[in-house]
Amino acid sequence: MRQITWIALFWMLFAWALPASAAEAPNAQGAVTVVHDLTDNVLKVLRTNKGKAITPAVKKQVADIVLPHMDFTTMSQYVMAQYWRQMNPAQQKEFVVLFKDLLVRTYSNALNHYNGQTVRITGSQQVSQNPPVAQVNMVIRQAEGGPDIPVIYALLYTDQHWRIYNTYIDGVSMVLNYRQSFGQVASSRGIPALLQQMKAKDATEEKSGKSSR
Repeated sequence: MRQITWIALFWMLFAWALPASAAEAPNAQGAVTVVHDLTDNVLKVLRTNKGKAITPAVKKQVADIVLPHMDFTTMSQYVMAQYWRQMNPAQQKEFVVLFKDLLVRTYSNALNHYNGQTVRITGSQQVSQNPPVAQVNMVIRQAEGGPDIPVIYALLYTDQHWRIYNTYIDGVSMVLNYRQSFGQVASSRGIPALLQQMKAKDATEEKSGKSSR
């Protein structure tokens, strides 16, 4: 299976989308508007800091913009699939927190790879009405002239807000990518072992991050 590149991981959340046409369904338009506003604010931060070291303060600034637009609970349920039902409420809550921390670290590291990429939205549609699900399609155009990278955002409407719960980068689903790796550990070693592995990784990355500041 193809690996999701650092720069693609970055654009998975931070691609600059253009407004959809007025002819599209209102709900789909709302999803694109959320992505547009989110990414526009993030890009303002990154352009201001382009060429400079990405500091913890910049990472926090970007995270504060992005995190409210992510549905980590739905994402966690899809990632764990059948194992989610085997977890007790405390384990489910812990997994959501650990998975959120994992993605924040991944995207924070990907910030260092921004060098002026742009994107072009290619369409959006209402995938489902109950529950409300929308899809936003776009392509990443690399500043160095490499091949375009297609990206699909999947958004779920909950609590009167569109939130991202999955992305497809060059045909690779983020949810399925993590489901395979987490599922292997849960299947062979059990859910407690998976949570412990994630906590150990979180502690190691946190220690490494502090030592590099």
